[in-house]
Amino acid sequence: MIIRFSGPVLGAATALALAGCQETTTAARPRVDAPGVPVSVQSISGAPDSVTTRFAGLLGEAAAERRMEIVPGDKPARFRVRGYLTAQPTEDGQTALAFVWDVYDESKKRAQRVQGESLGRRGGGSDPWSGIDQTVVAKAAAESMDAIASFLVTTPAVGAVLPADKAKAAEASGAAAGNAAKTAGTATSGRRL
Repeated sequence: MIIRFSGPVLGAATALALAGCQETTTAARPRVDAPGVPVSVQSISGAPDSVTTRFAGLLGEAAAERRMEIVPGDKPARFRVRGYLTAQPTEDGQTALAFVWDVYDESKKRAQRVQGESLGRRGGGSDPWSGIDQTVVAKAAAESMDAIASFLVTTPAVGAVLPADKAKAAEASGAAAGNAAKTAGTATSGRRL
């Protein structure tokens, strides 16, 4: 028995099949560890203070989990990062927490820009930040660190540093957790960290 599909049925089936192949910026990034590369979070801008403070704390935790060495802003760092957050409604009524990180090298030249977004629940009212909860903030912080770490481990100058600093990386894991608390306590919208 041969089943024949008409043009509209075949077209709809093809569209549904291809819809599963679309790549979006909200796709989960793989977790990446980047031990031994000192990074300083200089600022996080764009979000209300309460969101910025939560984000900074969760960002520090994500860095510690990835064995990244987060150093205070006044200490030597291989890279310095500045983050920007925004909440906006999506076409389907959800809220997206978008992040952009500019990664600067030691000579203060932008070496990389990483970005992405994390989807939240349907926002209520005119304030898109009302649709951003702790889960969305945590996801965005983890994805931010994955994106930054991915850049760090693929940068040629960093690749040469990583193998020589394995002992230092073990120390950095503990230090990153401690510096995360400092970052969370001092991060406010647009202020230098």
